[in-house]
Amino acid sequence: MTPTDELRELWQSDINQALNQRDLLRELERRMRSFDRTIRWRDLRETVAGLIVTAVYVWFALGAGTLFERMADLWLAAWGIWVALFLRRYFKLSRKPAPEQTLAVYRQALVDRYDGQIRLAKSVKYWYILPMWLGMLLLGLAVWSQPRGHLRCTLVAVVATVVSAFVWWLNEGPGIRYLQRKRRELAALMGEKGASI
Repeated sequence: MTPTDELRELWQSDINQALNQRDLLRELERRMRSFDRTIRWRDLRETVAGLIVTAVYVWFALGAGTLFERMADLWLAAWGIWVALFLRRYFKLSRKPAPEQTLAVYRQALVDRYDGQIRLAKSVKYWYILPMWLGMLLLGLAVWSQPRGHLRCTLVAVVATVVSAFVWWLNEGPGIRYLQRKRRELAALMGEKGASI
């Protein structure tokens, strides 16, 4: 092999490596846009639902018959605002990585974003479910002294517990499995070195 052949092979391998990295970066950016779109829609849906809950329970609080019932309604109204603000703050903290970074730094930033969403899903029982469940129990206790209040209180407690358990399962079961699968796909796309991340 002549020195020119060696130079040609070296030059072509550098071009192929550069093309592969550019294609990989393009694919990573495409997946990140899809992931961001999913997160934005989830956050928007939860924010709108939280604001609707706030409006409904403020309305209920205005017509509440007792102070205890009004406090329970205001608790649930505050919970709706809390959900909207918490998701907004969490989204701002998980900034989108800049593609101008080195490929290794960009890949790690993408993996960190998946890890952040997994942590969010694992913590949903504390910032989302527990305040809602407590508010619903307060509401059930508020109607305890009313006619047929025992039945209504029991019904509210059972429905609130079942709904809370379902939301908990949805986030910590299928939700986390989905995010972990997407994270593994991202690591596999990055190759053997990335798969161990």
